[in-house]
Amino acid sequence: MGTDLLSKPQLKELVRRVIVSQGNAFIRELLRGTNVKIGATKEDFAANLDAAIDADELTQEKLEAWLAEVEGWGDQHLYLIEPPLIEPAVLAGGIAASVHASVLNASASLDFPQALELKHIALTDAGLSMVWHQGKAGWNRFKPKDFSLEEGLEHYRFDAYRQRLDRSVVRFEWRFVDAYCAVLIHRNPEIDHKAVFQDVRLTLTAIGCPDAHLQQIPLNQAVKVAASKGKGVHSTRFELDGGYVEMASTLAEGGIEAVEPVRMVLQAVDTGQFDRAQGMLHFAAEEHGTSRRIAVQVYGREGRLRIWAQCKREDIVRIVELLWAYNGAP
Repeated sequence: MGTDLLSKPQLKELVRRVIVSQGNAFIRELLRGTNVKIGATKEDFAANLDAAIDADELTQEKLEAWLAEVEGWGDQHLYLIEPPLIEPAVLAGGIAASVHASVLNASASLDFPQALELKHIALTDAGLSMVWHQGKAGWNRFKPKDFSLEEGLEHYRFDAYRQRLDRSVVRFEWRFVDAYCAVLIHRNPEIDHKAVFQDVRLTLTAIGCPDAHLQQIPLNQAVKVAASKGKGVHSTRFELDGGYVEMASTLAEGGIEAVEPVRMVLQAVDTGQFDRAQGMLHFAAEEHGTSRRIAVQVYGREGRLRIWAQCKREDIVRIVELLWAYNGAP
């Protein structure tokens, strides 16, 4: 739990501004762990979450643990990068001596500033996690609140707009047992990926990792191996400087394996002759161990994934583990 204790009004504000913006399925899961009813709409969820807080069914510890598993996972870009050359044991001292010491184990933040800002660092024996927030306000047309007004001979029309608060989360995740780290960037087009990498690099340097080059790890082999396994591959593109070969399934559910002529062509391609590869892969619960069906575009040369669904931390961990195993396979 964060080092700052939040009052019940602050916890309710956390619900209103952050938690209710998460996916409905995840909110239902959170409410199922209480004795209050669940509801069907965002308004129901907010009211029932407030009731659970009043009844001490939902504590700060539970809310922050849930957010750590849900917020900033999925519906994003993910880069695999080489880990810093530093002994994890010395990170605690580096963080404590840095300008970022105040966000170590900080409580869940309600603040989403216009510029990307580091809000949380978590360091355990198992890994290092850092979280940045960025927000952007906008306005969406909302006709149900339109109205007109007459004053004397004058007639006025008022067109309503509802404020939209776009909250974006950026993560740096490093499990010390892994040979890679991950930079996860929300799909918000307002976020400059180069600026994120620079911010992550500067932060790592500040906490004692001066060699943090954030070298991206290519995933070309992962796409090639996934294509050879067949199931879940919806499109592939194999490239070299002189040309490319591209194949895809247009079926809503089935991948290339469900379209026999395309599957036979794919099996005939010697992918080892190509330098670069990318593809759209679908990971399914029954086959890959994810909680739901998740589409992932893999850009091999960049070492980048585009994850097309909001999901949970465990889903991202599982997908990356599978792709990493593919990437190391012959």
